[in-house]
Amino acid sequence: MIGLLRSELLKLRTITMNWVLGIIAVLFPVAITLIVAATTGDDEYTLASNVLEVLSGTNRVAVMLLGVIAAVSITNEYGFGTIRPTFAATPKRSRVVLAKGAVVVVTAMLIDTVVLFAGLLGANAVLPTRTDGTSLDLLGEPGLQAMLIGSVVLAGLAALAAYGVGMLLRSTPASVAMFILWPLLVEGLVGGVLIAITKDTNVMRWLPFQSGFQLGNLGSGFGGEGDVGFSRVVSGFYFGAVALGLSLLGTLSVQRRDA
Repeated sequence: MIGLLRSELLKLRTITMNWVLGIIAVLFPVAITLIVAATTGDDEYTLASNVLEVLSGTNRVAVMLLGVIAAVSITNEYGFGTIRPTFAATPKRSRVVLAKGAVVVVTAMLIDTVVLFAGLLGANAVLPTRTDGTSLDLLGEPGLQAMLIGSVVLAGLAALAAYGVGMLLRSTPASVAMFILWPLLVEGLVGGVLIAITKDTNVMRWLPFQSGFQLGNLGSGFGGEGDVGFSRVVSGFYFGAVALGLSLLGTLSVQRRDA
């Protein structure tokens, strides 16, 4: 198994596109957060809303890019036919699926950890001084620890979901389009229709990615008046169940279909 993990890690880091997406995933949230931190006001409310929430929001872009890397890790193998020698060397396909999945999930979580701490520490360093001479400090903001942990977990679960989509569709364009458009377009349209029908914004919590995104929020719930949605933990378990379901379906597809 160690040999498989090393092999999958080597494949992941030798693809140029993965490096490009990884660099963008790190630089975009960090750059935006630093710009906002350097130009923010000097009161605590502005600090929370304009810096930490920006870091949380832009981190979703990083999460989606890391998910694309996870999906492409399997679709590229099918596209270029390298999956055949891989399965020939390791006939038990479930071992290959497990090793590749472990590598992409852990990689996504590690990169997202870098994004969050680079953005947090960098923003904290460039924050302006209050008019009374004291320094603003992001590190003491309520809910920060939960946001950081939740964001890293979100990155891992999103990578797992994308990996499952990649195993099911096997096509890089189709998998990437599905993974990107589902949370950004499809869930928004479905949620809008459901809200119009039910007049209840809480229905958004039943949409997997919208619920999963709550993991990385500084606060909790969906922001409506009197609206609490699922708690952070319940949202995580719900999205995690969806991601695990996709990966299990993908594994079954890999085992039953020809390479």
